[in-house]
Amino acid sequence: MTKLLLTGDLHLTDKCPENRVDDYQDTVLRKFRFLFEVAKERGCDFIIQPGDFSDSPGLSYEMFVKVISIIKDNHIPIITTWGQHDLRYRSRSNTFLSAMERACNYLHIVTLEKGLEFSGLDIYASAWEEEVPLISSGSNFKVLVTHRMVVDEKLWQGQEGYQNASPFLRSTRFDLIVSGDNHKRFFYSTGKRFLFNQGSLLRSNISQVGHRPSVIVFDIDSISYQEVFVPIEEPEKVFRMEKVMKDKERNEELDAFVSGLSEHKEMGLSFSDDLSNYLKVNGIKDSIKNIIEECKNG
Repeated sequence: MTKLLLTGDLHLTDKCPENRVDDYQDTVLRKFRFLFEVAKERGCDFIIQPGDFSDSPGLSYEMFVKVISIIKDNHIPIITTWGQHDLRYRSRSNTFLSAMERACNYLHIVTLEKGLEFSGLDIYASAWEEEVPLISSGSNFKVLVTHRMVVDEKLWQGQEGYQNASPFLRSTRFDLIVSGDNHKRFFYSTGKRFLFNQGSLLRSNISQVGHRPSVIVFDIDSISYQEVFVPIEEPEKVFRMEKVMKDKERNEELDAFVSGLSEHKEMGLSFSDDLSNYLKVNGIKDSIKNIIEECKNG
């Protein structure tokens, strides 16, 4: 029986994001340990992680020791690939992730050129900006680990450079796809073939206040899965909520302004002059005027 623990972007870091108020490094390591707790409890053979293992390529030696100790203490292999945050100026050398692989037999980086094969299981990879690999023949269960922007729906109106989950899964012959880069959690299936995008393990910015991180325990033999939610604190305990509310109000005002501007048809040749006139005539709030001035002067 083979079971896989599927997770999303980890973004392991020893630096605290701007709007977190907790001991963020402690939170990062606690959630990282939780992955192994679930994997052990549910009898998982591997942890599948689709890139952005680290938040930056140059984490501290102290963080390196703490992360590698957790992996070695648990004896469960992690299979990952390269995300853009793992790279140093697009290079894979001299990075936190490459050092982890060399120092720990339980961490395996798969790429387009280097997949893995276990008993009854073929693991392929498409790292950031890599093509999807071709599948070899055979009856093994085939898994793709990929770091690319796969969505179930657009994350914002003008989004480009993404792949929709439905045609992506249907156009390949993989039995299971584990994708990263998109921090929104969703899954898609067709028949007995599945795509899981677990989003980010951590809530690193205020836009993720409502995000509920989870992992998937996938049973290859029964072609079934279970979702396990990662324990998290209430937003009020870890975020500067007054900043959250202020930014939410600011974004709503900005959306209303853009919507009104799109309906204003009488424009001349000078966009800057037209914009200034629109602000004056329509009584736009000072907070929105300040944003526009920042953009014009930046």
